[in-house]
Amino acid sequence: MSYKLHIEEEGNCLECGTAISGRRDKRFCSLSCKNKYNNRAQMVKRQLRAQTIAALTGNYAILEALLKEGKTGAGLEELTELGFDPAYVTGHRRGHFRHDEYACFDIWYYRTDTRIFHLRRKAADQP
Repeated sequence: MSYKLHIEEEGNCLECGTAISGRRDKRFCSLSCKNKYNNRAQMVKRQLRAQTIAALTGNYAILEALLKEGKTGAGLEELTELGFDPAYVTGHRRGHFRHDEYACFDIWYYRTDTRIFHLRRKAADQP
């Protein structure tokens, strides 16, 4: 009976470049290197999520301030100067009279190219 001697090839760690030996599919020299590599790969997703949450939080604060002042509309130019970003919404649907209706959590409004109007807070049980 003859046995073939299996010599495993050494590779380099994807994180630190250190030579590694062992299984052929081994890609990292340690758990620490594996975690660093995967965390860096996920960093872009985490940053995008954080930016989106920050933009939604800012939009909500601006809209809530308008409601507290008793305003039901404002110009988009004025709102963007305050930091409002119309690209970040939590809901959208075609509203009455063919206006686009947008939501930022529980605050709903209609939007045209130049202004928002019919600003109101909707209860959770309302459609």
